[in-house]
Amino acid sequence: MMPNVVRGGQMIGLMSYLAGPGRSNEHTTPMVISGDDRVLIEFEPGQELSVEDGQRIGAILDGPRRTHGTEVKAPVFAWDEASQRKVKVAEKDGHVWHCSLSLAKGEREVSKEEWGIIAQEFVERMGFIDPDGAQSSRWVAVHHGVSKAGNDHIHIAVQLVREDGTKANIHNDYYRAQKVCGELEAEHGLAVLESRQVARGLSGDKPAEVARASAEGYPQAPRPELRRRMRTALATAATPSQYIERLGELNVRVAPSFAKGSTTQIRGYKVALGEAQESVWYSPSKLDATLGWPNVLRRFEGAGRESAETLLASMHNSAKRDWSSVQVGSFDPASVEKLFSGKTGTGPDDLSTIYARLSMHVERGKPGAFSQLSEQYARAAQGRGNVTHAVRLGARFAAKDSARGWLAVLAQANRLSRAMTTQSLATHRPQLASRTAALMRTVDVITAQYTLAPSQTRARMGGQQFTRPRPDTGMDR
Repeated sequence: MMPNVVRGGQMIGLMSYLAGPGRSNEHTTPMVISGDDRVLIEFEPGQELSVEDGQRIGAILDGPRRTHGTEVKAPVFAWDEASQRKVKVAEKDGHVWHCSLSLAKGEREVSKEEWGIIAQEFVERMGFIDPDGAQSSRWVAVHHGVSKAGNDHIHIAVQLVREDGTKANIHNDYYRAQKVCGELEAEHGLAVLESRQVARGLSGDKPAEVARASAEGYPQAPRPELRRRMRTALATAATPSQYIERLGELNVRVAPSFAKGSTTQIRGYKVALGEAQESVWYSPSKLDATLGWPNVLRRFEGAGRESAETLLASMHNSAKRDWSSVQVGSFDPASVEKLFSGKTGTGPDDLSTIYARLSMHVERGKPGAFSQLSEQYARAAQGRGNVTHAVRLGARFAAKDSARGWLAVLAQANRLSRAMTTQSLATHRPQLASRTAALMRTVDVITAQYTLAPSQTRARMGGQQFTRPRPDTGMDR
């Protein structure tokens, strides 16, 4: 069960939205399933709501704040170039606490009555309900049905101004929401979120980021798109300096992060898509723990660090490149050889990088199965505690074809992917294994569309001759 917490300052506006059709008519039969007694007196659980009903519920929840005049503020953060960190720059109204609880697609059906119990228990354990009533927060839970992505979910809205005019305690609310969801998953027999089991995961998309990506013409939201391009850069780089250069070729803006109090000592890097003045910068380690600077250096066994950090320091104001000018480099020969040799083994992180590069090659402007498979293996790579076996199967499943073309690389990656899915992921990460197996079936269909016929036009990749895919794919490499 996945919680997503946001803060706001318009309770009536939020409830009007939750009771309405949604931005894309995705809200079907919105209904109250649980909540404060004052709400349930007027709106029976299971009753379909109108926008006017939502406005009325919002007014009920807003009562204590209007009565006492208590202000609750939420901080607004921005990136500070001087200190190379996020700093508080302003405050906004923040008396509305809004959390969605979402079940993974394919999870067992949860009745409206059980959703109501889960919502009640969630709010109680988050500390919003006082047994004596004086320091309780008014709240409501609304069920929408299955989302466009196939996830059954509810929304919980809480008024942070309590009945006595004091403010509810939301310290560490993100962490506490995850903890409470873990408890409820176990108690209600729901599938435990695997990223919570291994205490790590990939950062998720925010609605504003998805909307911005669509408006600016990017193939997908910035977080997965950055991961795809960064892993493509890793697959095509022989040194850390070349990795940074490849990022630029892939239209990823790069800038250094300096150690505290220094303007020369590199501690890491940050990445962004978009115009220089409007870019949203991301810490790679927050996008994916394996993409942080120490891990990037470790991939190259520490070689080339000094020259790479010198290059990074010079990129403080790197410029944006046009999407149309994106260049996808060749597979790094050493990486390809590792994939086929089986000498050091190939793990989820390696396969994620390979599939990202194949995605940029086959489905550049429209991320599909290869991109999704890269994301799935990146998730597996986060869980070091459960995916401890680095699947040393390269020699056993080595391809017979001596040419290390992109199709040969794809075939070998597919072999290792199946082996890893059935032998390691199926044991340690069954949910992830199920999703990966489904993607592999799609990849098989795509792979079958290509051949390694010698008569086809040859293209150079990694210093060797490689088969060019069929002309109708739109690829230029």
